[in-house]
Amino acid sequence: MPETAVEAISAEAVTVETEAAGPATSLIPDTRQIPLSKLTASKKNVRKKSAAMTIPELASSIEAHGLIQNLTVRKAAKGNKYEVIAGSRRFAALTLLAKQGRIDKSALVPCNVRSGDDNDTEISLAENTQREAMSLVEEILGYRQLVKDGMTPETIAARFGQSIVTVRQRLKLAHLSPRILDELSEDAISLDQAKALAISDDHAAQESAWFDTPSWNRAPYSLRAMLTRDHVRSTDKLTLFVGTEAYEDAGGEMARDLFADASTTFLTDPALLVRLATEKLEDAPEPLKIKGWKWVETSLEASGIHSGGFGRIHPVSRVPTEAEAAELSRLGDKFDEIAARIDNHAEGDPAIEVDEAALYEIEQQIAAIQTAGQVYDGDEKALAGCIVAIGNGGLLQIEKGLVRSEDLAELRRLRQPEAEVADDGAAESPALPDDEDETPAAYSAVLVEELTAIRTAAMRVELVNRPELALAFALHRLVVKVFYDGPSYWRVGSAIELTGQVKNLTPSIKDPEACGSLTEWNSIHERWSYQIPGNPGDLWEWLLEQRPDHLADLLAVVVAANINGVEAKHDHSCDRLANAGQVASALKLDMRQHWEPQAPFLSRLLLNR
Repeated sequence: MPETAVEAISAEAVTVETEAAGPATSLIPDTRQIPLSKLTASKKNVRKKSAAMTIPELASSIEAHGLIQNLTVRKAAKGNKYEVIAGSRRFAALTLLAKQGRIDKSALVPCNVRSGDDNDTEISLAENTQREAMSLVEEILGYRQLVKDGMTPETIAARFGQSIVTVRQRLKLAHLSPRILDELSEDAISLDQAKALAISDDHAAQESAWFDTPSWNRAPYSLRAMLTRDHVRSTDKLTLFVGTEAYEDAGGEMARDLFADASTTFLTDPALLVRLATEKLEDAPEPLKIKGWKWVETSLEASGIHSGGFGRIHPVSRVPTEAEAAELSRLGDKFDEIAARIDNHAEGDPAIEVDEAALYEIEQQIAAIQTAGQVYDGDEKALAGCIVAIGNGGLLQIEKGLVRSEDLAELRRLRQPEAEVADDGAAESPALPDDEDETPAAYSAVLVEELTAIRTAAMRVELVNRPELALAFALHRLVVKVFYDGPSYWRVGSAIELTGQVKNLTPSIKDPEACGSLTEWNSIHERWSYQIPGNPGDLWEWLLEQRPDHLADLLAVVVAANINGVEAKHDHSCDRLANAGQVASALKLDMRQHWEPQAPFLSRLLLNR
């Protein structure tokens, strides 16, 4: 142990002279400096457990500040040892310091030496019961004063044997308003409630959230939600797009919840975040302007793509060049080689991660070549444009081939020789069989079920992209159940089956892996499963803490999961299936964006006619 630490321990040893005149038993103990090596634990000490988890912390404190309270000892019956009858934790901490070489075994320890007929058990019990622990508020204010005196949180942690996290949390609580701290000291506020209020450093906001809120609505999650309702989470797509570093460099402030997980961080200046996102987004469309599009717009919300009433043009696949075909073949062989290698790796082998990264890179290269093979007609492209928006995860989402309403007439004239066009300017998709047609159904029940299942998956994906419609869709089903689900003469069906169930579409589709809309829906479902709490018991509090726009997105996913437009064999739910058509119409569903009949399907189509 450093010399200063030895001196700090020894400095507490002060020999006290008893007064010449006085009672035989003095209230002032005989204080001596006794080498640590001559001390031993007494069997009469009432504290049998030394709280091993706190001994290292106490040891650090003694090393930094010296032994503030003397040990109480008695001369052992045999030998030159002294038994510690009070102060077992301090003795254990001193022993740990000596064992670790932080003090010398011969270091002098200040001790109160008992003699005479004193009851050792009584002395030990008195020391451990007649004391009061410092309150939490007193500890908080003590840490705050140390910081004011120039001590860093790291130094405080080291000198008091606390973790950095604990010290920072205590200092965060020190930012509570004096009125809130008074409530905490009087146990009118629980520690969890105080932690929730500490999310904000604004004393007026803290006091308003507590004193202006009914007692029944003061749960920690409610208080936290009140203080962060105008903030933006660090996991929000705008934040991910801009980056917290760029936001802070621009002068934006953050609110960090030191009492929750690392992701619970908020940006307190939404206006600044929107400005930064807009500025960054304005640079994004430049590369597209030179590629023949008539117009390029930006949007902070991807939902604008689906609510603008746009028509569409679609690319066609060209035959790969010899070079592209050769590269695709090479990449395919390389992919198979690495995939086989992964299968042979032992579980936990670090090489698996490296090979999986290589597979992802190959997939990206293949996708780039395939995308390059998708080309737009030049004349149609001259009438269309693109919207560049911020999608999930803060990634750029570029929607190409959008046609404004004023250009639809020209597009219609351009396409006139090729296809019949509906009056609204949009090419009509082939209709599914109608039970009311005079002509008998041309398709088998199995094929109809598959087609309607594919369309249902597409409707789910479209609704997720248009969350503003989810509330209306959900209300339709709920209003039907609440107001119309009674008299038998009402026959109101809904394709939105709000039962909390998810109809599995996979059994209805012959080749699920080849169905792009089903794959995308399954991906959406999986992504959200990682966003919501893993424990259902935490869901209620989690929902109350979310921003309204985040809840709207989740509502869209949940309602989408309950869309059922599948027409199975012997299915007589004509009203439900009719409503499925209304849902598709409201979504402006264009199946050409979600599905293209491949050779296997066309073969089945011929066999089922």
